[in-house]
Amino acid sequence: MAVVLNIASEFNNKGIRQATSQFKGLQDAGKRAGSALKSAIIPATAAVAALGAVLVSAVKGAMQDEVAQQELARVLKVTTKATDAQVAAVEDWITTQGEVLGITDDELRPAYAGLLRATNSVTKAQKLSAIAFDLAAAKGKPLAAVTKAIEQALGGNMTALAKLAPEYRDMIKNGAGFEEVMKRVAEATGGAAANAADTTAGKMKRLKIRFDELKETIGYALLPVLDQMLSAILDDVVPAFESMGSSIGDFIKSVKKDGFDKAVSDTFNRAVEYLKTEALPTIGKA
Repeated sequence: MAVVLNIASEFNNKGIRQATSQFKGLQDAGKRAGSALKSAIIPATAAVAALGAVLVSAVKGAMQDEVAQQELARVLKVTTKATDAQVAAVEDWITTQGEVLGITDDELRPAYAGLLRATNSVTKAQKLSAIAFDLAAAKGKPLAAVTKAIEQALGGNMTALAKLAPEYRDMIKNGAGFEEVMKRVAEATGGAAANAADTTAGKMKRLKIRFDELKETIGYALLPVLDQMLSAILDDVVPAFESMGSSIGDFIKSVKKDGFDKAVSDTFNRAVEYLKTEALPTIGKA
């Protein structure tokens, strides 16, 4: 006897459609979340990178400024026997010139140091610097070129000064001395540096100098941290890795002497001990 079961029925795909729709919604939500996450991460990464660049620039600026300060302090002490307080006073004066006249310390320190060497006097160097500021502004010449010409004139060679300011050439040719020429220059160009600093270009330069000084201040705050890191790396980390290098040489010698198996076993034991007692604590400390 044959039994026939009617198992055919109408196919209902409603559940599948619902599941597909839910998966698609989940997929779309994942894409939106990924897009939102990407939109958040990219600016955040850029911001971190920008901050890192600013901090690196700040530290670099502070390091360069520190070297320049130390060199000027050395010149001050050698030429004028200046005390630390006098050196600090000169640095304050240099900072003021940047704020008021828009002259960077990178320009001023070497120019001022040259005049110090030529005069052996802080007072005379600052007086001649003030004349140099005005003459440079009036002639549109670099401060370094002007102070160099004044240095040479102090030594009796007026040629560079005459080329820089031809209107004084006849005066120099007729035998006028350094002091007389400088007096005439000061009278003719006095106030030129201040006037230049009050122009739009001068104000922009002064603003940039103030920002650069702020960056250097931040950089100086970070220098002790950098110094500690470098000391730790030089004193602890580098010797630790150098020790690892010598261990490789010992392994090669051990292979030649005792065979590969024993050399591997001994080296593994030493490596474990080294990591436990030296490398990891040293790197962790650094």
